[in-house]
Amino acid sequence: MFNSRKKTDIKPIIDLLYPDKEKKSQMDKRRFMLSNLPEDYISNLEVSSVSELMCPRNQYFCTQILKELCDDADIIKYRQDALDDFINIKTLLPTLYSTITDMLTNDRANVHNIESVQSFTALNGQIAALDCYIECIDRLHEFYCKNKDSIKSEAITKLFSHFEDIYLSDEYCHIKDCMAELHKAVDNRVRSVTVAINFDEEMLPVSAGIVDYSTVPAGIKPSVFDRIIYRGAKFPETIVKGKLYTKYIPTKTVTNETDINEVDKALFNELERITDRYIRTLSDAMATYRKIGFEEIYALETQLDFYSGVVRFIESAAARGIEMCRPEILPADKRYCEIKGLFDVAFYKRISAINHDKTGDKLIVRNDIIFDDSARFYILTGANNGGKTTFVRAVGICQLLSQAGLYAPARECKISLCDYIYTNFPKEEEVGINSSRFTTEIKEFKEISKTITNQSLLLMNESIQSTTPKECVEIASELVRIFAIIGARGVFATHLTDIARMCDEINKDEDIRSKLLSIVMAADEATGERKYKIVKGLPTEHSFAKTVFNKYGIDISYIRKKANSR
Repeated sequence: MFNSRKKTDIKPIIDLLYPDKEKKSQMDKRRFMLSNLPEDYISNLEVSSVSELMCPRNQYFCTQILKELCDDADIIKYRQDALDDFINIKTLLPTLYSTITDMLTNDRANVHNIESVQSFTALNGQIAALDCYIECIDRLHEFYCKNKDSIKSEAITKLFSHFEDIYLSDEYCHIKDCMAELHKAVDNRVRSVTVAINFDEEMLPVSAGIVDYSTVPAGIKPSVFDRIIYRGAKFPETIVKGKLYTKYIPTKTVTNETDINEVDKALFNELERITDRYIRTLSDAMATYRKIGFEEIYALETQLDFYSGVVRFIESAAARGIEMCRPEILPADKRYCEIKGLFDVAFYKRISAINHDKTGDKLIVRNDIIFDDSARFYILTGANNGGKTTFVRAVGICQLLSQAGLYAPARECKISLCDYIYTNFPKEEEVGINSSRFTTEIKEFKEISKTITNQSLLLMNESIQSTTPKECVEIASELVRIFAIIGARGVFATHLTDIARMCDEINKDEDIRSKLLSIVMAADEATGERKYKIVKGLPTEHSFAKTVFNKYGIDISYIRKKANSR
């Protein structure tokens, strides 16, 4: 029956992250190319922590997607559209995730490694496995019929198109036909047989054969006592006298009573020929199952887990009053970025874990930033512990998430693609014993200068702080001028307030491609209270370090009293 059917051409499984194989190949090449560049931003922007927050069950995969720094607008849109569908159609992701998980669990446990069937128990196991597969395909078909008008993305449309191709294929119809036949056969399988035996003059059996078989088990003939006591009981119509012999010999004790002779063996062999057709039907169904290319569905498991984690993060943040948005992706050569209501995902992870009751602006402070012709490189100054590092990290994470095709941690976001993110967040403890912090930094900046372009993002946090104050200002301002001439966009958080006051002077350089602007992390002038808000303008005369000392440092009045008491 199956051989007369024409095989349906089922398209390969759809990738939910890349529109086609060519795009994926391009990203693989880009990933390899980027591996030669410094990856300081991974630790400085706390990418692993962000990945753990968004995709706790597959943190490594999420990190790899972020590290791509995808520069293909088509791929980004493909992912954004899929994410929108997952968010807007509430039952889409749970249905896909649970169904694909059921398929894979079933395939691993019951189907994938089974080569043959040795008993009706194994037969039933494989029938149940194929039934599960059929139920999953039917479930996806039913869901698609009800929701296809709501699905907008290319990725999800192609995914369901793939499963619809399976649902309508001759191969799938054949599997369902086989299953129907198997269910009927198993439900009506042989439970007993009628055997004809010929004897010789000495009443020895000389030949035997099966003359009939039944779906009703044979039983021992009830005694007169049984019939009196259990008057209303039903006994099988097919009954035998004595004990039933078995083909299988017990492992512990072997007696003459359980041994079977050659005639008995012949009878059992004939019974096996009767039941062979069940096994052949199952084998046919299994062969067809493998032709469909089920293995490709395994590629979806990690991707669905990735999207599932991202959606949970977006929805959980929204529940705390922290909105995120789909960023508008702009061409790299436009070198433009406008973010409203920006927040740092890494900081949000920490603060939300310890402030269960706070929401919205009471939980986290947002800021705005624009990179355009009027200012593409910012010198950020302000109070100690005022949020400068948090803001710089927020800018980098926003760029990463946007280029990954995910939602931006902001209320609104228009952002140009960048070719790479460079960071310099010096840590004294990471400097080798044979190199000073200053020497290490200078070497790092030289390496950055070799590859950074006017489409790159540079984030600096307290760079060039390890020599004399005058030399720090001279060297840091020279570095800023160099990167402004290259045309990179960036933020430099620093305590070197003199650099902020030099912005106008540096901007007069006719070779400047990224104009500088001074911004300040605001604090109350009278009390030193941190506002964590960015404002344009020149830095204040001090960084309110005294307030930090008063809060966390040594209490001199206590020391006086202690000393006098002695």
